[in-house]
Amino acid sequence: MTLTVTARHMDLTDELRTHTEQKLLKLERLIDNLDIHVTLSAEKHRKTCHVDARGKGVHATGEVTHDDLYTAIHEAVDVLARQLRKNKTSV
Repeated sequence: MTLTVTARHMDLTDELRTHTEQKLLKLERLIDNLDIHVTLSAEKHRKTCHVDARGKGVHATGEVTHDDLYTAIHEAVDVLARQLRKNKTSV
């Protein structure tokens, strides 16, 4: 799994990076060799997490906006996991 984390209009702390990586590790067991790009952004009181995953024959995207960045990360990973499970079972 290749993971890239980008922060826009905010500082990316080590704690935030490791938290994001830990949440995305559960996606690795669904599909091998995923390339995941995460964009975390902050605008006033809104925090957005956009996750884009690409693999062999798979492209899934999840974007969630919330007041809390950690909640946005959790929900975006859940959206992405749901899409990857659906793709895995349909093939």
